[in-house]
Amino acid sequence: MTLVCEESFEGIMTAIYDGWIFMNKGYKVNIHPGKSYIPSFFSQFITIKTDVQKAWKVSESLKVKVSVEAHSMVFRACMHYDEDRADAVFEFLKIAYPTGAGVVKMLGNSAVMRVMELSRKVANETHFFKEFLRFTELKEKILYGKIGPRCDVVPLLAHHFQARFPEENWIIYDEKRIKAAIHPKKKKTILMKGQNMEDLTKDMQFHDEYTDLWKVFFNTIGIEARYNPKCQQNMMPKWYRKNVTEMQK
Repeated sequence: MTLVCEESFEGIMTAIYDGWIFMNKGYKVNIHPGKSYIPSFFSQFITIKTDVQKAWKVSESLKVKVSVEAHSMVFRACMHYDEDRADAVFEFLKIAYPTGAGVVKMLGNSAVMRVMELSRKVANETHFFKEFLRFTELKEKILYGKIGPRCDVVPLLAHHFQARFPEENWIIYDEKRIKAAIHPKKKKTILMKGQNMEDLTKDMQFHDEYTDLWKVFFNTIGIEARYNPKCQQNMMPKWYRKNVTEMQK
């Protein structure tokens, strides 16, 4: 039985909740996030509607019965783009609940190691975007940052920048997933999906002289004799540069 769910943490947690019930009835369960799948003759496909209450129950039980560390690892794994991420988390939880907090150290187990790998890749990409995200100022002093990550790092970045810039109005927009984190100053961040922020903020954009000053600084500070494009590419891969201010002509 294949459960098709939304490509979100809540969607995957809901599918795990229902999948656990089907598993206890004797079914072999697979979970597929997203609509891009090929139906199989030997599997029954069921569309799972996201249920926040079910997702909350799975999420909280993971914190209480296993550990907060395991919950963080699972959350990051769900933010990866691999199609098998939900299956990997499902297999991990089968081991995690009977084992408890020690499951995160069982790296010899393939299911645990797989979730650990997915989690680490998402954490690494989040770390990169903490450094490479560039904000531009819109009218009414709103900071706007646009990214195109491989993983769904917007929720993780939102948590970081909410602590970093609590006094600012800012938007972080994932143009790949059409997903945005919107933070009104001194309030909690809101996650919004399905709204093209490029269109919504089009009339709010203006030429900021600090953008030109930053580019001049970047070009001036470099030492020509030490120019090393291979090293630069290792530190900042080319696909990160699309929305990085100093890399734009």
